[in-house]
Amino acid sequence: MSHHPDTQYHPSLPPELRAAPLEFGAWSQTQLLNDQRKSTPTKPLYHYTDMDALKGILGTERLWCFSHLHQTDREEFAYSLRVARRVIKAIGRTKDEVTHHFCACLDDMLENNSFTDTFEFYLFSLSRHRDHRQQWRNYGQKGRGFAIGFAPALFQATQSNLNERANENNFVGRVLYGNFATEHRHRRVIERAAKIASRVARTNLSLTRAGIPPSYSVTMAHEVIASQLIWNCLTAKRNKYSDEQEVRYIIMGVCEKFDGLRKVYNGKSYIELPLKFKDQCGIMEVLVGPDAPAGSKEMIREFLKAQGYPDGIPVRRSLVTI
Repeated sequence: MSHHPDTQYHPSLPPELRAAPLEFGAWSQTQLLNDQRKSTPTKPLYHYTDMDALKGILGTERLWCFSHLHQTDREEFAYSLRVARRVIKAIGRTKDEVTHHFCACLDDMLENNSFTDTFEFYLFSLSRHRDHRQQWRNYGQKGRGFAIGFAPALFQATQSNLNERANENNFVGRVLYGNFATEHRHRRVIERAAKIASRVARTNLSLTRAGIPPSYSVTMAHEVIASQLIWNCLTAKRNKYSDEQEVRYIIMGVCEKFDGLRKVYNGKSYIELPLKFKDQCGIMEVLVGPDAPAGSKEMIREFLKAQGYPDGIPVRRSLVTI
């Protein structure tokens, strides 16, 4: 599986040096697969929402993935990016010339380029919490909404290649919380990339004796950003959000890939991710908020029946108090 939104190796880079981004890309793909396997749930995941969204999701068998710009913490991507840049600067303070140049180039790219000018990211948020007071307060209309319990089978790591349609490229990531976990993951990536870049350069001294080609550092930096850094920033939040226990469905790609797919709900941009809930027995239960109107359970049962869902999907009222 590749998480690349889209990347292209510098055409002027000699094949001997091109081995570095290729090696890092292979390592990155293995690493991301391992991370996704660790994120694969074994128990239902819950999405807390309102009636309109519940009917839209279950009625169309599509997840509504909203732009990362509309997340509860509007600064979460910037937060993880700041942590990454601290790590990059620290690793770049070295006498190893290749590592120093690579880190300087990567940091300069992050300083002077906006990801959102090139890429778009859409997220569908779920929680490992079932019937959780804070989730009801924050996302379930203060207890008047609903929670859909999705089956773990929907979130298995099965995709191995990117599809042409952007909304068919989806990956599951468990969110990490706090500086320590976020910094550790960024450091693992930057140190690996720097090590590969330095080794390949030393192996090809005839090409680097006169100096490190700028295209070499640029290509490695692009590879790190596209294959790892963006993903890490989309799956990290500050520690104060740790109680959310969030798992995310993530769709990302270059902006033009989403033309014709964008929709708007309550002023927020989203795209729809098609999934076959009925065929995969993807709905484990529906929870009715503790303060939802009387008759909500019966209404949900009738809706599921009218939409052709299998009989027997439990519809239960929450037991918490708001």
